[in-house]
Amino acid sequence: MGNSSGLSHVLRQLRPDRWRRLALLAAACGATAGAAAQTPDYAKSALAHFNPNPPARWAYTLETSRNDQSMVERFDPALPPGGQWSLLRLQGRAPTADEQEKYAQSRPAVSSGGTQANFQKDDIEPGSLKLIKEDETRATFAAAFRELSSGPDKMLEHLSVTLTVNKQPAFVEGYVLELKEPYWPVLGVKMNQLRVEARFSPPDGDRPSLPLSQESHFAGRILLIGNEENLRLIYSEFRPTP
Repeated sequence: MGNSSGLSHVLRQLRPDRWRRLALLAAACGATAGAAAQTPDYAKSALAHFNPNPPARWAYTLETSRNDQSMVERFDPALPPGGQWSLLRLQGRAPTADEQEKYAQSRPAVSSGGTQANFQKDDIEPGSLKLIKEDETRATFAAAFRELSSGPDKMLEHLSVTLTVNKQPAFVEGYVLELKEPYWPVLGVKMNQLRVEARFSPPDGDRPSLPLSQESHFAGRILLIGNEENLRLIYSEFRPTP
């Protein structure tokens, strides 16, 4: 057991302003613990199983529209590396042999496939969920990201996130990310607007919740030139592979 008289002496040396800081810290910890305790079980379960990316070992078709450009690809993780992606359609038509060759040379070899999500479930601060609205079937929560999840570019700390959670079955039905205020991620690039909205399918037996779509809008400036981009991803034809 520690020396209680020594502890009392240390406490007496604390200045009043430090007492206030300790009281605020204790209140913040209590608020966080209270929020965690108030998080509904269905929300805890939904977050525990949430995966914003296509799961490993699943093949799927990905349709991408970026402003006036479009293409349709197929990802199959059962194929050898370098051949897992194939180009099916380009600008609404079958690609030429030259376009197929350029595609094969430029497509990154991403083992998990697809465009990677902006965050992972572990990036969300535990106990930060705050109920915005709900009905009998679903609820919408505001959440915060962990400070350590922002990464070197600190991007996540500039984004707000809301989660739509289905109650039965419990799964994250969608999320919305929005830029809080204008942000300069790197020299010469200014982000004025950014909004990302993603939707997911309900789990069904051995079939997990899968991404359905992701839409984003970006407006900003790159080297003093105005830039605007509307991106849409549509996932379909999921199939598990051995």
